[in-house]
Amino acid sequence: MAEVTFRRVVKEGGAMLFRLAHSLAVAEDSEIRCCGVTTGQALALLAMKSGSQVTMSQIGEAIGVSAGTATRVIDNLVREGLVERTGNSSDRRQVCICPTPLGKKKIKELDKCYARFWHTIFGNVPKERLPETLRALRLLVPAVEEARAECPLAR
Repeated sequence: MAEVTFRRVVKEGGAMLFRLAHSLAVAEDSEIRCCGVTTGQALALLAMKSGSQVTMSQIGEAIGVSAGTATRVIDNLVREGLVERTGNSSDRRQVCICPTPLGKKKIKELDKCYARFWHTIFGNVPKERLPETLRALRLLVPAVEEARAECPLAR
């Protein structure tokens, strides 16, 4: 077997991660659309999973978009009756978002949808390779998050 050099890992690993990210995005989008929402809307709803209020900036962070884009996502969810805006009693300038009863139902549906999605993906990994898959993910996720934090455009 060929020696695994850093350069080779960067080249081959980068290409594989690019394919993985693209495939995950396409598959996730298809899976989530079956629930009747966009991926951004799903992520915004899941940010309210605890049922408590969240701020618009927390929504923006959760879905990785600007405040303006988060506002448009929330506007659509408000129109669909899935969330409502409320004032923050401790800071009247701040708007909080919380799920409506219909929104809480949609969050449960999304939870089931994601569970099915991940079950299908990890079900395609040979059972004996699952521990090493988990170990690799435990290394990759923080590395990707750190790289994202270092990128000036990702803030």
